[in-house]
Amino acid sequence: MMTLALMAQMLGPALLGIIAMVEAYGRLIDQIIRLESWQAIIRYGSAAIEKGDRAAFVRLVQFGVALDAIGALAAGAITFLAVPFVGAWLGWNLETQNMARYYSIAVVFGISSTPIGILRLFNRFSVIAWLEPVLALLRLAGVVSVAVLGGAIWPLLAIIIAIPCLQRLALTLAAILELRRNGYRFAPSFSGLSHAREFPDIWSLVLSSNGVVLIRKATQEMDILAVGAIAGPIGAGIYQFVRKFTLAAMKAGSMLQQVALPDLARLWARRDIDNFVTAIRHVELLTIAVAVSFVLGVLAVGDRAILLIAGPGFEDAGPALLVQSFAALLFLAGSALRPALMTMGLQPQVFRVALVAGVVFALTLYLATPRLGVIGAGVAHILFNIIWLPSCLLLFARALKREREPASPHHSPAPD
Repeated sequence: MMTLALMAQMLGPALLGIIAMVEAYGRLIDQIIRLESWQAIIRYGSAAIEKGDRAAFVRLVQFGVALDAIGALAAGAITFLAVPFVGAWLGWNLETQNMARYYSIAVVFGISSTPIGILRLFNRFSVIAWLEPVLALLRLAGVVSVAVLGGAIWPLLAIIIAIPCLQRLALTLAAILELRRNGYRFAPSFSGLSHAREFPDIWSLVLSSNGVVLIRKATQEMDILAVGAIAGPIGAGIYQFVRKFTLAAMKAGSMLQQVALPDLARLWARRDIDNFVTAIRHVELLTIAVAVSFVLGVLAVGDRAILLIAGPGFEDAGPALLVQSFAALLFLAGSALRPALMTMGLQPQVFRVALVAGVVFALTLYLATPRLGVIGAGVAHILFNIIWLPSCLLLFARALKREREPASPHHSPAPD
């Protein structure tokens, strides 16, 4: 929040909007092209560890590393080459297009998925927990330095590129050390993709789970580009502030979701249904409490917080922040359902739900943003979550019922 405040006050809405659109462009291409592997690492890695099959686990890691490397190179190349076409659509000048080209470095060397899966699988959440605030402090220190030196936009872009690269390096080293600590040795190879045949349905899991992640995350990047295309850099800057402010509250929910997934995978593998449901209930209660507190805080002091954090030029962010806070409430209300449904093998069904919700989101964004401005993007997020949450609850209830039915006792009819 301190970094956001400094950048908002240093750049103003228009330049903040340019930075936001450049980031959103690179991230959206990355999410479309690069397939995440951490879900497969956790699901199939848990099974391999439970069986004591160390060789299978090493081959699984090789598969994940190869998938990460090929995806990152492809995403970086497309990000660089597609700049003129996207820039023409968004009305970027030559300088902004050059900024987007440089951001392709962050796409190639950005966060890698397999190290995250390894650390989560071995319950090394403390590493991730320490890394987040350290990087946040480095980002803050860099932004403060730029502010002291006059507040130019290019040094800020350099910081925005460097932080994801540092994060990937730190996560990769931590994952390698964790593997060695557990007695695993492996050599990365592009041929690691050939190991997929050893893990039944792994491509189905990767593709369907990435489809869900793509739709969900694309809504968080597509919106800023749509707002920028319709409302210009100033509108994009105001929306970026609203979005970052809201994501700060939503981060607690995503962290709980990440922590819950390995334990949910183990409980489901053991068919410990009662504890599986209890864990989901606990996570949901915690995340809903966070979400309700955030909405109440926005209602009470939202306008004053905007003035204090962002300063003049962002006065129009108040109504948009309120709408976005309700979207965050709905999003956080399903924090435990996402890992639970993935663990239960329901990714294809979840993908279909996400696809329908994504189409409604895109249509709403297209129709509402020209009429409502920045608020239209928040309305699109609300409609996405209104479709997503009840549908996932229904999928979960039905799957749980099917799982419990074979275990239920069969009573013979009572005698007359």
